[in-house]
Amino acid sequence: MEKLCTSFGLTVRQLREARGWSQEVLAEKAHLNRSYVGDVERGNAVPSLVTLEKIAVAMGLKISDLLVHCEKLRGLQAVYNLNLAAIAC
Repeated sequence: MEKLCTSFGLTVRQLREARGWSQEVLAEKAHLNRSYVGDVERGNAVPSLVTLEKIAVAMGLKISDLLVHCEKLRGLQAVYNLNLAAIAC
């Protein structure tokens, strides 16, 4: 679960930064507290489905789109970890 939360948080951060938004802007658009957005981005909070929807809608996405971005990032992290393991051998 911890890796999923970290990957989801990185996804939110990447998508937010791609829009040129601060955490405060995302928080306002999603009707969330700025510090909570920071906790989500760091993987320190487990967002509910309602919160996932708020974040997705604020970014103009569907929840499924947000999760697809997250899964792609997790896949890239897995490939990166495999490459590191191969280099270490």
